[in-house]
Amino acid sequence: MSQVAPSRRRTGPSKGDLREAAILRVAGQMFADRSYDAVTIDDLASGAGISRTSFYFYFPTKPAVLTALMAQVWDELAASHVWFDSSGPAPELLRTQLGISARLWRANSGLLSCAATALPSSDQLRDFVTQAKTRYDERAAAKIRRDQAAGTATTAIPAERLAEMIAAIRDAEYAKLAHKTDAELDATVNDLVTAIQRLVY
Repeated sequence: MSQVAPSRRRTGPSKGDLREAAILRVAGQMFADRSYDAVTIDDLASGAGISRTSFYFYFPTKPAVLTALMAQVWDELAASHVWFDSSGPAPELLRTQLGISARLWRANSGLLSCAATALPSSDQLRDFVTQAKTRYDERAAAKIRRDQAAGTATTAIPAERLAEMIAAIRDAEYAKLAHKTDAELDATVNDLVTAIQRLVY
């Protein structure tokens, strides 16, 4: 009886995976340097070395590409949230969390600006950003509730409202980071640590 040769197993990314990665790489570069409206599907396709028709096999719209890039950034931001797992004020962990996220925000300021432009016209992007913000607020609120139960955090304001206030303060300051130096960024982080500690504890 003849033996069937074992099938070959793919050990690396497929051609499709590589093309999708190329689209995202090119899009990240373009959204960093240009306004959202200045980037076209033709730009993205030609930059990735594929046709416009092939582009639509991977992404149905330009906002879909932007949403995929935003998901990558948000995964990095979520990985920096070490303060949310701590107990009590833990100012140094808060400083670490804010320092990492502030640098990520600054590094991706062009992409975030494009996302803000596209947000009103893209349900997909808007839903993603809403869900991401909700996850952030829920993690912050969970930490605050633990600290309230332990008697270290104020109970004068509900944990959910405090979490929303933290996000609002952070976002307002991060929106100014695009052209700040490292020293200016560190000063912003220190101010945020002080403000959040006083607000919650």
